[in-house]
Amino acid sequence: MTSVRSRRTGSWVASAMLVCFAAAGLSAQLDPSQMSGIPRPDPNLPDGVITVRVLRGSFANNVVEHPVELRAGDMVSTVDTDAEGRATFSSPRAGSQVQVATSLDGERLESDLFQAPDRGGVAVMLVGVVPGGDPSAAPVARPGRVTFGQDSRILIELGEENIEVYYLLDVLNVADAPVEPETPFEFRLPSGAQAGTVLQGSTPRTIIDGPEVSVSGAFAPGLTPVRVAYILPYSSGSLVLSQTFSADFDQLLVFVEKWGAMDVASRLIDRRGEMPADASGGSPLLRAEGARVAAGLPVELELSGLPHHSGWPRTVALSLSSLIVALGLWGASGTGGSDTETQRIEVLQARREKLFADLVKTERQHRQGKMGATRYGTRRAELFSQLERVLRDLDEGLAPGTIGTGESTPRVSTA
Repeated sequence: MTSVRSRRTGSWVASAMLVCFAAAGLSAQLDPSQMSGIPRPDPNLPDGVITVRVLRGSFANNVVEHPVELRAGDMVSTVDTDAEGRATFSSPRAGSQVQVATSLDGERLESDLFQAPDRGGVAVMLVGVVPGGDPSAAPVARPGRVTFGQDSRILIELGEENIEVYYLLDVLNVADAPVEPETPFEFRLPSGAQAGTVLQGSTPRTIIDGPEVSVSGAFAPGLTPVRVAYILPYSSGSLVLSQTFSADFDQLLVFVEKWGAMDVASRLIDRRGEMPADASGGSPLLRAEGARVAAGLPVELELSGLPHHSGWPRTVALSLSSLIVALGLWGASGTGGSDTETQRIEVLQARREKLFADLVKTERQHRQGKMGATRYGTRRAELFSQLERVLRDLDEGLAPGTIGTGESTPRVSTA
């Protein structure tokens, strides 16, 4: 029974990932005008949130800083779209009839009436036509250059024997038409980086494949947000972070969570400061600024004074634990191989239950506002990655014929 449940769980994880990838690929091929004004429930949004994305003809042409209305009876709320073309509302009383609308290039765009959500949120697109052109045609992109805007920054927070690194980048296109970068917009995360993830708010065209980060297609005029994060372990009191980017920084801006005597240094930094906890809304932060950094030039940051534990007590403890386990197995009955495999499976099962519990705890803390969006995205991705490995190991260890017999059975793929 346990092996069947483990295999089904592993299949569920794999199937869910395939569905997500398939959905992402399909959305890139759809004509957005066919979905204009149609409310779509979105369980990934916070409860009671309504988002409205305004486009001009295609997904590549977001309409930014543009007013959008939310009507609920006689009440009208107005919010401007952000850099991604989205206006975000907190819905009125759950179950009430609402409608979103905007005026674009002399055309009135309105959604269907829908109920304000109680659980999860609702996403709506309002799509106008390209003036003087085919309503479904996107502006023609031209070769050019993009840079990182002045609000782009690198944020470094402390974890448990690791740092959490956040690239909060705004890709700036100063032209009045979409620009296709002359070289592909892509970069590679530093060696040793783990749990790379795309954060909420990043352009949907952001892709992480192992250590490779890329943004496909052209960049619309204005700002395009690119938000990624990863974890970088360390084992001593200092660490050098080196990252090469595919666009110029208009101004290098780095924030580092400060702990004790921590410090950050770089030949690219010419201005430094410290933000107290009450100013940053959390832990004290080191602020480091520098001038323009050209694409392809490594951004090297040396962190010192990192809190860490000495490695030798852990090594001794692990060695003693291994010796005790080995002696226990040697003194057991002749079926030592089977006992060892059973013990391994019990450890994996305990690990699986703890990871499930950590996932539930993480979700609860995020919903209660006790965990920010960036830390939530990173932690959730890390837990899912660990859980997938545990489920795969359980699936292999509990397959019929692998415990206590010499027979083998064909593997069934869960992909």
